[in-house]
Amino acid sequence: MLGCTAFGGPQMHIPYFIKKLVDEKNYCDKQTLLDINSFCSILPGPSTTQTITALGFKLGGPRLAFLSLLAWVLPGAILMTVVCISPKFLGNDHLKFLPAMVAAFLCYAVFSMFKLMRPGGLNYIIFLAAGIAGYVFTTPVLFPIGIIVGGFLTANFGNRKYVPNNKPFGKIKLANLTLYMLIFTVIGTLGLVLTKNEKLLGIGRPVLLFENTYRMGSLAFGGGNTLAAMSVDQYANPNEKSQRHRMGLDELNIGLGLIQGMPGPNFNFAVYLNGIAMKNYGYNQFGQLLGCFIGMLAIFLPGTLLIFFGFPLWDRMQTYPIIQRSLDGIFATSVGFVLSAALVLNVYFWKSHSVPLLHYRDYFIFAVTIMSLLSKRIPSPVIVIGTILAGAFISL
Repeated sequence: MLGCTAFGGPQMHIPYFIKKLVDEKNYCDKQTLLDINSFCSILPGPSTTQTITALGFKLGGPRLAFLSLLAWVLPGAILMTVVCISPKFLGNDHLKFLPAMVAAFLCYAVFSMFKLMRPGGLNYIIFLAAGIAGYVFTTPVLFPIGIIVGGFLTANFGNRKYVPNNKPFGKIKLANLTLYMLIFTVIGTLGLVLTKNEKLLGIGRPVLLFENTYRMGSLAFGGGNTLAAMSVDQYANPNEKSQRHRMGLDELNIGLGLIQGMPGPNFNFAVYLNGIAMKNYGYNQFGQLLGCFIGMLAIFLPGTLLIFFGFPLWDRMQTYPIIQRSLDGIFATSVGFVLSAALVLNVYFWKSHSVPLLHYRDYFIFAVTIMSLLSKRIPSPVIVIGTILAGAFISL
């Protein structure tokens, strides 16, 4: 159900998770779910997808974790694949209001995630500091640094009370970490070789796409917002005339808007990226389907392997009081970086509207989206469909 109904990105997913997994199904308590999400924020990859996978691992071991991952990922991935291979949908004028809608979604994300933070002056300071730092220094390196600093501060100065955990621990399997590193090394080496000859044997470009996507899934700290920034460089870099200029910025921005209207993880954006890249390379629909599959497999594989290795280790580590207290700072830092993403996108978007009266429709879409989200009565997909219909029927 979550894979089909949880829209709006990671900042919207956590409230959905609490409602379905905690309040309705009672699979765990709210704090356990937030703690698992904080742990996943330490790892590279899609944090909410890893949260679902880790909860499945906690309840039923690797098999249930894998099934939970598929159920969560597949609905959105299938929809994004259909969009990619549609010859008429992408690039049409009816998508022109999506950037205003995305800006509103991010603003609401800050509000909804802020309410989930543990109350406390230190947590609020970490939140603001991370948000301002992320806005001023737009580099992916800042996220792991911020996570470490935030965790250190609340571990030593936080107000969280220690809760003993005497449950039995799962077995740590080094094979999953070994496989993760082996794939990273082998595919990275192939990528270096094929960069100079991307048409080799007709497989160079698909292999390069897998390598780029697996690398992004291995290095994307901070969730979908970091993935979007990395994608600009890897797929739509206008200064690169080689394989790294695989689509235009307008195509990439359309994908960013569409992913807000897809259920499940925002990392399904990689399905879109690779499907469109294969289309622009001149492949037929079967080639585009291959690109979509490459995107789904490569973006989620590294984070899943890290969960299979790391979650049993995490079970042991969180028995220490200092680790439990660090989780509040980690979560506050993550919410702070949602704030920075909202600031960056909104400043960039509204600066392009130098004459407000000429863009009053965008302001209207932004305001209606915010009010709809705050009301909690209009589902996210209805907002996205309404925005697309507004673009179809309202001429500039």
